Order: sequence, then structure tokens, then C-alpha cells
Amino acid sequence: MAITGYRKTGTVEITLSDSTNHVFPRHSHDEFYLGANLAGREKIWLDGKRSEASIADITVYNPGQVQAATPTPYNWVYYSFYIPPQVLAELTGLPEDDEFRKSVFTAPDIADDIIKTGAYCLDYAHSDDEVLERLAVLLKKVLQRTGCRTKLILFDQDAVLAARIAAQLKDELLEPPSLNDLSAQYGLSAVQLVRIFSASYGLPPFAWLKVEKLKIAKNLLLRGLSLSDIAAGLNFADQSHFTHSFKEMFNITPGRMSRLYKGA
Repeated sequence: MAITGYRKTGTVEITLSDSTNHVFPRHSHDEFYLGANLAGREKIWLDGKRSEASIADITVYNPGQVQAATPTPYNWVYYSFYIPPQVLAELTGLPEDDEFRKSVFTAPDIADDIIKTGAYCLDYAHSDDEVLERLAVLLKKVLQRTGCRTKLILFDQDAVLAARIAAQLKDELLEPPSLNDLSAQYGLSAVQLVRIFSASYGLPPFAWLKVEKLKIAKNLLLRGLSLSDIAAGLNFADQSHFTHSFKEMFNITPGRMSRLYKGA
């Protein structure tokens, strides 16, 4: 199973997904994530901590938080909202450097609101403005329950070094250096480099780069580029490898996502 409902309103994405039997590997999003389960239960790994969420719980992830999810032996169906920081700030009045304080918690009333809002947003009888209005009301309720805090930004030497490595990897996305060459460039052993990078980004450098590459691929797909052009342009081994990696990350094939988006 996969994404069964999809809408993109401006830069906000809303999905209805059936992820029964799908395991999401560790990854992160550039957006705020808000979700609630229609059915099933998920085991969550979030920034090194484990928890579970069922139909009475909501999940709220901040940009950059590393997460993974596994369904328990039940149907796992849920609504999701992906909200860029700028949009969340515009809809709520919060500063862009604020983030949610709670991540996974029980709130049956808000879970019900998320489900109803998701269904409303995926109904194309409602305009983009109506969708954003409805989302603003929902976010106000969520923030009242989660609270917010100013994002902690670290400026220690290791964090600065990790940011330099990340910037280099993104700049050299198509032909990244090997782990050994990268380590030698920064005067580190491979183990040291992986440890320093993982402490800041939650993933080893090349696992992180794979996630970033797939995010770029998704954006290109939604801009109308063909699967073959994306696969070739981002140096995937072939289109089959691109499709497999995309499905593992997003629980939908790139072809189906393109059709859902174009059919909106």
C-alpha cells in the first residue's frame, strides 16, 4: 500500500497514506510534520528515543528531527501534513525559529481534528485559501497543547565542522568524495568524521546525503520532470534504482506520486 490521497497547496503537502507493512528508514524532513492515525499503531524512533502512537495520539516533528517508523501488526492508515517553517510562521504568527515542544502525545480531540481537517483538505471542492484557513485553525489548537520553544542552535566546533561537511556534500551531490577522502580532507579518521556528523545531523554523512538527494528528486518530480531525467540527472544507477529508493523513503513510487499530483 502507499499514499492514497495527495494535495499540494502552495508549499504545504497533505497526504492520506496506508503504510501497512511498510517500514520507514531513518530520515528527516525540512518541514514541520503533523500526523494522526486513522487505524493501526506505529513504533517510532525519534532522535534516539522510542515511543508508540495509536489512533488517540498525534505526532508532531520539527524540521531536521531524525525519525523512523514501523507499523505494528495492524492496518496503519494516517493523515499527514508537511508545513514549511515560513508557512507555519505565517499561519500562526510564531517566529520562524520556533518549534514544537512535544512530539508524540495522546490527544483524542486533536487527533480527530487532524483527521477531519485532512479529509477536508483532500476534497478539491475546497479552494487553496479555504484549506489554509482550516489548517490555521488546526495549528492553533495543536500549539495550545504542545507549546513551543526557540530552536536550539549549536555553535561548538564539531557542529560548525559538521555543517561544513554537509554543505560540501550537497555541493558535490553528483560526485561526492569517498568517506576516506572526506576524512583525510578534514584531518579525521572515518570513525571520527561519522561520529561528529551524526551528532549534528542524526545520520551518518552518506545516509544523510541519500535522504537529501531523494528530497531533491521529489521536488523535481513535482515540477514536472520525467523519471528518466531525474534518475539520470541525479546519478542514480538507473530508473529502477531510483524508483526503489524513492518508494522506500516516501512509501509511494515516483510514477504514482506524479500521477496523483497531476490528477489533482
